[in-house]
Amino acid sequence: MPCRMRFEGSSLLAQINFPATGFFMLEKKHIYPTILTTIQLGSLVYILVTGPVIADSISGFLMEAAGIFLGLLSIYVMKPGNFNIRPLIKSGGILITSGPYRLIRHPMYTAQVVAIIPLVAESFSYWRLGVLIILVVDLLIKIEFEEKLLLQHFSQYENYKASSKKLIPFIY
Repeated sequence: MPCRMRFEGSSLLAQINFPATGFFMLEKKHIYPTILTTIQLGSLVYILVTGPVIADSISGFLMEAAGIFLGLLSIYVMKPGNFNIRPLIKSGGILITSGPYRLIRHPMYTAQVVAIIPLVAESFSYWRLGVLIILVVDLLIKIEFEEKLLLQHFSQYENYKASSKKLIPFIY
């Protein structure tokens, strides 16, 4: 049975697929993925507000740009209607195995880490490093959660897993 929390005037909030608003009207089965996504977004925001948002070095800038490009390409290939910020399968969702998804199953997560690493490295603090580690661990947990759902929902996902890597092409 759904566990719903009522928030007055939430009709617009209920339509936005964003974890912070999702807490106002949330089914029990959506609490865990919403918490994971909130940790992810909180980690990204922390890193972005505690240091520069553009890497200073050329190599750092190129790495950050590559991460942003991979993220945007992944969203384009996924199509916004199929995209879900939480690790849940959208109603009518389809399995995407083309573009960057041909090589890695979670290119948007790879993109985040690739774009954030130079920002942490160039404006280093142990707090920022700790938050980067929290982000990576959170993304790995999200991947495991998401892949269980994908295996249940898409019969061809097992074959797709066998022909691709999770995060790093040809390696992991």
